[in-house]
Amino acid sequence: MDRYRITSINRPLDPDYPTNRLILLICLIVLIISSLFHFASNKDVIAAAIYGLKAGISVFLVWAISREIDPDHEIAAFAPVLLSLIPAMIYGMQPLLALYWLLLILRIVNRSTGSKAGILDIMAALLIGAYLSHEIFWIFGIITAAALFIDSRLSAPEKVHLFAAIIMAGITLFMIPKGNENAIKEFSITRILALISMTFLFLLPLISSEKIKSKSDRTSEPLEKIRVKLAMVIFLLTAITFTLIDTDHNGSWAVLWCIATGIGLYRLFIRNISSDFH
Repeated sequence: MDRYRITSINRPLDPDYPTNRLILLICLIVLIISSLFHFASNKDVIAAAIYGLKAGISVFLVWAISREIDPDHEIAAFAPVLLSLIPAMIYGMQPLLALYWLLLILRIVNRSTGSKAGILDIMAALLIGAYLSHEIFWIFGIITAAALFIDSRLSAPEKVHLFAAIIMAGITLFMIPKGNENAIKEFSITRILALISMTFLFLLPLISSEKIKSKSDRTSEPLEKIRVKLAMVIFLLTAITFTLIDTDHNGSWAVLWCIATGIGLYRLFIRNISSDFH
């Protein structure tokens, strides 16, 4: 059976590739330091190990999401990773399910594997989107439905994805009356500045007119620019949503701020500096 018909979320991670090896090393370091930091404060080995594991996975997901957003610039993904290191090790920064959901819907839209989303991918998007809508805020269901709808309307559409989008929208409409009424509150100047800065910086890659050069895993064909750009729009809307809501998961906004700001800073400074030397 063709594994791409079942799932397209699992992209190969070749440890022989330098940047892949580097992120694995960074995640291992984060895991160890986070575990030691947590153990020093509570003296619980198991809790410290779990804390460190979650921190390491969260940093990996930051990198993976960044790669989906800016596929042409491998080094750009390490700018968000650097921004997230200290918060991940000290504060945890571990909204793992939300980050996995975001990675999933980005790959559904940009088709970085070169394949349509598989059956398990669609089921995961629906289930996780519904759960996040119920536990955090219904806007996550809207974003999930929008991602599935977009994928169903672009090139090589899959009709079942349109059906899935309708199902997700229906589930979300059912949850709106039961939603978290206190999710959006007055928030601090810190969040206001974070919202403005990440939006401004992320517009740099979003409005870039550069041709997409990265190729899909399966077909080795260049990724479609419209799909990559729409995935970026979905990410930005999600980052703004995370920043605006105030729930038990509100630490998530800092993670997405690191991604949006890191990608933008790379475009603004690092890439321009490297270009000056060529």
